[in-house]
Amino acid sequence: MKKEILDIQNLSQARKELSQIKAEEISVDIMAPKAVFRVVKLFDVHPAAANIIKQEMLAVGGEAAVARGCVNMSVESSDIIIMGTLKQYRRLLSKLKMQKGYFGLNEVVEELKSIMEEMSR
Repeated sequence: MKKEILDIQNLSQARKELSQIKAEEISVDIMAPKAVFRVVKLFDVHPAAANIIKQEMLAVGGEAAVARGCVNMSVESSDIIIMGTLKQYRRLLSKLKMQKGYFGLNEVVEELKSIMEEMSR
């Protein structure tokens, strides 16, 4: 048995790898977004927005790290590290769009859209 650690950078590469092992065609479309994992760092996010992002990312099975002071709003802003698959980012983006842009979330949505476009190629 041989092994290889794959570094899948985007959706088309994920589809290619899944197709090469002769996965069922319909399964490729289901699994490919789960194969693209990204860690994104956003800077100077409002602490309430950081809390919302963390909560929503956890709800979709991903993860987000925020400054300790976000929980009690004792910081003015926080950098945030978001960790997840393309599928999880899609679900997060959908949830954030419903927040009506509170606490600067519109800017976060635009940044995440841009990142997702890159991952979706």
